[in-house]
Amino acid sequence: MSSVSIVQGGWPPGTPEGDFAYWWRLAGEWVEPPNERRNGWSGMLRTRHEGRTVYVKRQRNHLCRSLRHPFGWPTASREWYFLYTLRALGVRVPAPLFHATRQGDGAVESLLVTEELTGFAPLSAQHELSADRRRRLAVQVGAALAPMHRARLQHSCLYDKHIMVRWSDDGAEIALLDLEKMRRRLSRRAAARHDLDQLCRHQRLWPQDEWHLLVASHAAGLADIGPHRG
Repeated sequence: MSSVSIVQGGWPPGTPEGDFAYWWRLAGEWVEPPNERRNGWSGMLRTRHEGRTVYVKRQRNHLCRSLRHPFGWPTASREWYFLYTLRALGVRVPAPLFHATRQGDGAVESLLVTEELTGFAPLSAQHELSADRRRRLAVQVGAALAPMHRARLQHSCLYDKHIMVRWSDDGAEIALLDLEKMRRRLSRRAAARHDLDQLCRHQRLWPQDEWHLLVASHAAGLADIGPHRG
């Protein structure tokens, strides 16, 4: 016997898309094949639905623990929660479409369905930019990260592949991916320091003088954080 809990979804129960089994069985292309971690597994596939591309994260016993969830919380549930949290802060993230968990036979299975960020490419793919565009992008990335850190939220996995960029005549739009490790910190300074240190170590786009443009823009948005080492 298993029980299903639908936290929230774009499709109500009773419709095919409002059913856990529909998304659990739906065929697609694995972009992150299921891999064993956290004593369970997690994977993500890409598929088409109603004329749009969606990503379906499937998990089994892929749990995180905290003071609020000492017995474990699906990381897909944590990501669903923080998708809405960042959207409320004005930070662009993939649109959440459906989330549900199913428990039974000693296992917790979880689903998270999000819509593709159309026209975006990862920061790690921004290789051919002019010096002017690189500098503009540094300023815009710094400003985009500030609201998250101002709310004392730490991404915890801020690599250049998780920062998405879409160029237009007005500049670059920034979006964030992969929130399943996000956490709250006691201070905005701690959240910012961790994420900026992590991004600085892994990014290959900006030399030292341009990295400081990102830091300055971020500090202005954060308002009360001091200079960050680049």
